[in-house]
Amino acid sequence: MKIVKKIINVFTTLIIVFGGIFLLLFLFNIKPYVVLSGSMEPTIKTGSICFINRNVKYDSIEVGDIIAYKLNNGTLVTHRVVSKNSNGLNTKGDNNKDVDGLITTKNNYVGKNAFWIPVIGYVFKAFQTTNGKIIYLTLIVVLFMIGLLFGDKSNKKKEIKNKE
Repeated sequence: MKIVKKIINVFTTLIIVFGGIFLLLFLFNIKPYVVLSGSMEPTIKTGSICFINRNVKYDSIEVGDIIAYKLNNGTLVTHRVVSKNSNGLNTKGDNNKDVDGLITTKNNYVGKNAFWIPVIGYVFKAFQTTNGKIIYLTLIVVLFMIGLLFGDKSNKKKEIKNKE
């Protein structure tokens, strides 16, 4: 029973902590995006989650910065700035031989990469599917129900003794 309680406490704490962190980042306009290709490897591996700071102004970007921009079809790309000129920013994936064929301007610039966490993007991508959402919600409900069923009975015993 004590092991079940500890597992529930760990999962609940993780959910609350990660939820709080994501909420805080969201409030500061730092958005998470999952890396789907290996173009930035070995720096940023496929399946990582990148946090893009949308507050960083386009004009403050320098060569060497990792930025996110949108392609014409709306796909988000995270690549490194390799040169800057009057037309805009030229970017290239660290694992690519050639520069990207699209110049990044104020119009398609999204933000600067603040940081990334390897591997965890796979988990977030899974939760974006219908089955992933069902599993996630089921997990929360099950944890809640187990918490109700196996709640701290010592407090209930103390309350009964205090009433006597």
